[in-house]
Order: sequence, then structure tokens, then C-alpha cells
Amino acid sequence: MRRGLLPAGRDADRLAVEAGFSSPRPGAGAYTIRVFEAAADIERTAWDGLCASCAAPVFMDLRFVAAVEAAMKSTCRFWFVIVYDDECRPAACAGLTAMKVDFTDFGDRRVTWIVKYAPFLARFRNMRMLFCSLPGSPGDRSLVIAPAADSGKVLALLHEFMLRLATEIGADAVIFKEFAPTDLDAMKPLLGFGYQLVEIPAMHLLDPTFGGTFADYCAALRTRYRQQVNKSVRKLKNSGIVSTVLTEPDAILRKYTRETHALYEEMTRKSDLRIEVLPYEYYCELVRRMDGRMELISLAREDRIVAFGWCCCDDTTYHLMYAGVDYGLNKEFDLYFNLMYAGFDRALRKGVARIHVGQTATVFKARMGCSHEQRYVYTKGVGFFMTNLFRLGSSLLVTKKPSSPPADIFKRPG
Repeated sequence: MRRGLLPAGRDADRLAVEAGFSSPRPGAGAYTIRVFEAAADIERTAWDGLCASCAAPVFMDLRFVAAVEAAMKSTCRFWFVIVYDDECRPAACAGLTAMKVDFTDFGDRRVTWIVKYAPFLARFRNMRMLFCSLPGSPGDRSLVIAPAADSGKVLALLHEFMLRLATEIGADAVIFKEFAPTDLDAMKPLLGFGYQLVEIPAMHLLDPTFGGTFADYCAALRTRYRQQVNKSVRKLKNSGIVSTVLTEPDAILRKYTRETHALYEEMTRKSDLRIEVLPYEYYCELVRRMDGRMELISLAREDRIVAFGWCCCDDTTYHLMYAGVDYGLNKEFDLYFNLMYAGFDRALRKGVARIHVGQTATVFKARMGCSHEQRYVYTKGVGFFMTNLFRLGSSLLVTKKPSSPPADIFKRPG
């Protein structure tokens, strides 16, 4: 039996029945859970209706769910759950992922140094985690709870099922991620089940009210800061590097090659916050399935992309997600800065209510006037040893990257 998978013949629905979760419980206000092991099997009407009524993030869109599952099924195991109330109305839905993670990619640098060079701690480089989250959903949650539902009962049911599942697959911990400050009241019952609330790097936000373009944003800057932006922009003049926004799936798939993807992999390795490295197939599947919601902002020279940013847009929010840069040309042409400027311009033109600018490059984004919104995860170890380890060491799970307040870069009224 391959470690990390359920034993042969034991599917998630059967596990739920054995745990007593999928059969109606007596009494008013009871909740039941239904588990799906494939995105294609999800009860679409219930999932879509709940997400639409709760203004769920785009990362709960079933097209996104199916794309992630198709691209990452070789390295991850997925389950999708819908919780129903006693009148069979959907009360919550969530995406669950089991995967191996390397603690040294994101943990406190002092501790990860010890883990790297102490042989007896080598197992922490391949920890098995069960997430209430889907890969590649930056700064957002993969859990929706209806406002009318009893979040305490919903979370108790979900916690019981995930803990049982984690034990079955040999997971070291259960983690719910990522939540904004406005989510914390609803998630508070998890603290009573022994979870630790852990602060992770914040999401940076660009004010969407500067007008319709990056030029409007620049016009709002004080002179010294506008000059700095213009200095970077001038480096592209006569360079042969052209900025383009690709929106058509066929055009994106023609341009985005494995060579281009390698720029993203290199940038991830150099990032001040080590995050999951998503495979080439992940982006291809999103482009094919997301019906035009995925955009590729590129800086290209002689038909070769030298910098790019993946972006995703729903009805309310523009997400600047993942990027790649040719570091051999970056210093000469300020590729990263110009890529961000192009991303700002595209986001402002979309006229959305919120612009998410990512959780890395904290200092640069603060100097661009971005504010920040804190993000949190809830963690709990599985088994006696891991339970105590996560309880005592939760503050060391993630490298602390304090966010800076927005720099004073804009003109003052009057």
C-alpha cells in the first residue's frame, strides 16, 4: 500500500459512513456530510448555489477545482465535501487536499536550519499534511459556510471527518487555510477543538479607486515617487521589450512554454517567502477550463517572454497570482517593476472592488502604496507526539514576514 492513500477498497464515502457522519443524526439542527473523491462527482447544483449565495472566492469555482485536480492528481489526493442541514439544504462546502510538504520551505529560518542539518529530524522535510484548502489558491480559503448555518456544528463535523481521514492516510497534521480577519469569528470554534491560530504573511492590496489606468495611479503620486516609476518605465524604451495582456486560451497556450515556466520556478526559489511550486500542467489546465478568467501579462522580446504574471479575475476581485522573470535581464530593464506596473494597469482597468497583489515582496509593495490584510491558518497535529509538537511550536511553522504600512507616496489633498 502506498503511504498517504486510503487502503484499497476504502473510499471516502465509506469512511464517512463508518465514522457516522453521512447518516442523518436525530434531532432538529442536525448536520450531515457527503464526501466526493472526484470533482466530476460533486453535486453541482448544491456547490454552485452555495458559492453564489455566499460570494465565494473564485478558487471555489468548480472549474478551478477540476483544473487543480486534473493537474495535480499525481502528487496530491483530493476530497470534496458538502455539509447539509436537517432539511437537506447545503450549509457548507470545502475542498480537502492531502500532500507532502517540506517544512524547510516555509518554517522559521532558525528552526529549518537545524532540521536541514540534523539527520534525526529529516522526516520534517517530508511531512504529510491534510489541508482544508486547494493548491494554488493564494490568500483565500477553500471553505464556504452559509451565513444561516451553525458554524460551530459545521466545523465540528468537518473536524471529526478530517481527523479520522488524517489518521487513515497517516497525515501528521490537519490545517485549515487561509483566512482573513473577517473570517475569524466564524472559524473560532476550531480553537475549542485544539487548533492553533497561526499568523502567516499578509495579502497586499492596491486601492482600486485611482481611476481607470496606471497613468491615473502615477498622476496621484508625489513627484519624487513618480520620477522613480518613470525611471523604470524608460528602461523599456528602445529595448524591444513589449508588454502584452493575453486573454484568449489558445494564444496563452501557444506562448506559455515549459521554458517560460522555468522562469516562474526560478523566481519561486528566490522568493522571500518559499511557497508551493506548481507544475506547468497546473497553469495549462486553468487556462483550458476557466473560460477566459485567466490572463497572462507578459513582457516579451523577439517573441520570447522575459517576464510574465498570471492573473485571475472574478466579478469583484482581480488576483495578481504568480510570476516569472528572466534574472539575467531583470536588473538592466527593471523587469519585475515593469511587470508589476503592467499588472496594476490591467487590474485598474477591470474596475473591480478589490485588487490582490500577493503575499511576497512586502517592502516593494508597501513602497508602491499597497496596504495589507492579515492572513491566518489553523493547525492541529495528529497523534500524541504531533499534537503536542504543533501545540507548542505553531509559532515556528511559518517564517515571520512583518508587513510594512503603505509608504507615504501619494499627493495630499489640496
